[in-house]
Amino acid sequence: MSCRRFAALFALLLCLGCDRGERRIDDKPASTPPRPAITDGRPQDGGTLIRRFESEVGSLNPVVNSTIYERQVAEYLFTPLVHLDQDLHPIPGLADSWDIEESGKLYRFKLNEKATFSDGTPVKASDVLFTLRKILDPASEAVQTASVFEYLDLSRTRVVDDHTIEIAFRQPLASQLIRFHDVLVLPEQVYSKGNFRKDFNDTAVGSGPYRLLKRERGKEIIVERRSDYWGEKPPLQVVVFKIIIDQSTAWNALKRGDIDETRMPSDLYQRESTNPELAKTIDFKRFYTLSYNFISWNTRTQHLRDARVRRALAMCIPIDVVIKELYHNTARAMSGPFTPDSFAYNPTVPVTRYDPAGAKALLTSAGWRDTNGDGIVDRNGKPLKVELLTMSGAAATLQFTQMLQAEVKKIGVDFQVTLLEPSVAVGRIMGGNYEAAYLGYDLDNDPDPHNILHSTQIPPRGQNYSGYNNREMDRLLDAARATLDQGTRKDLYWKVHELAAADQPYTFTLQVTSKWGINKRVRGLELSRGYGMYRWYPGPLGWWIPRELRTHDRPAK
Repeated sequence: MSCRRFAALFALLLCLGCDRGERRIDDKPASTPPRPAITDGRPQDGGTLIRRFESEVGSLNPVVNSTIYERQVAEYLFTPLVHLDQDLHPIPGLADSWDIEESGKLYRFKLNEKATFSDGTPVKASDVLFTLRKILDPASEAVQTASVFEYLDLSRTRVVDDHTIEIAFRQPLASQLIRFHDVLVLPEQVYSKGNFRKDFNDTAVGSGPYRLLKRERGKEIIVERRSDYWGEKPPLQVVVFKIIIDQSTAWNALKRGDIDETRMPSDLYQRESTNPELAKTIDFKRFYTLSYNFISWNTRTQHLRDARVRRALAMCIPIDVVIKELYHNTARAMSGPFTPDSFAYNPTVPVTRYDPAGAKALLTSAGWRDTNGDGIVDRNGKPLKVELLTMSGAAATLQFTQMLQAEVKKIGVDFQVTLLEPSVAVGRIMGGNYEAAYLGYDLDNDPDPHNILHSTQIPPRGQNYSGYNNREMDRLLDAARATLDQGTRKDLYWKVHELAAADQPYTFTLQVTSKWGINKRVRGLELSRGYGMYRWYPGPLGWWIPRELRTHDRPAK
């Protein structure tokens, strides 16, 4: 799986594994009849959509979310203060309008006066203030949002009236407006009671178009459209999120029509996307998103503290072979924390190429030599051993780590791959109890990597999982966030890119195209460049199913 952060960088949304792998599936699809004709191309009200999630959803509390799946459920149950449209531009969400004053240090939001929570109570400006306080509260451990609101000045932030709030900042942030897409407002009268971290993992009261109908951990989450929703009602009546970790199980469920969508690994996509029989019932989609895979090196461990060791390990990745053999040329190599389509991407920084001889020389220069002839390099009597965590359910990811394991051993490193259930792996990574981990990252349309590279963002405050601490990096990131001039930001981020590649707190490996199979009964599906099918408005909230094709509708309860 892949760790991911979503929304405003909403970056490490720990949802691990950007390209899902699978074991070979040789069963042939049954012959499928053609779909009945649809007489009306306009969205039709009602119906049940069944989506597939590749891992469990930890919490339904949007402030403490840490995975992309948690965020995707939250977008049905909560309405963000600001939506992002298909071009990823800010548009009204819970807020009807806003003004920006004091050169970006003061935002005045006017809330939709009709907005209510699913318990029937009105949404007030005081609820926005409560939510912001929870985002900043270290006890909340709001790893996805705290860093993009760290300049928030609560002493000057105030409720003007029930539907107006002024949000003040100590200094401007170039991407601040789109960061309000991450503010999913909570009703204070509900979430101020009990233990904020523990008591709202399985319940939700939000201002979104759906309410929580059922949650069964490890199996499914069901949401139902609110009859009293204050905004534009989405077409679908019920959405079911089924937890199906195994790829072959999910693929067979899609072919049977038991689910409506699933992400596909590259080998499966290559084999099945041109199958004319499957084309009768399944749409195949492939696109790049603002995401990539990387290895996080825990720089707090003694043997990985030296950048030469980290670079040497990175030079053992046969990246060209990986792209060709594991991803069938549907991926591209990464050289730093920005995707090639971003203005922040520095094209002068080379991709780290496979060079075992050079890697061996780097280890030698760092004092690692095989002094006892056992095939493992050592220093001061201690052998160089590294444990790499990877997530269960992702065969392509496991193949990558096993390939790396074999290559690293050639230069004398005892490299162990540990396969863990996602929640266990996330717990170890968040606690710093690991040496290396293969993860993924999901950028926002403004590519600020502050949350993974700044020294203030070491967990639990943020998602600097490597524990990276470099004063020059901090200076560059702070300067890039503070300037509103795009040219200056570009220059600063090019330096960030260069420094991150040199220091290798993370080895940025691949940007893999996202590949999906979607049941053709699902209509209204459009793509956003960068975000693909999700995280923009209306996105999946605009999907609908023709009445003639509703095969597994569930009655409302």
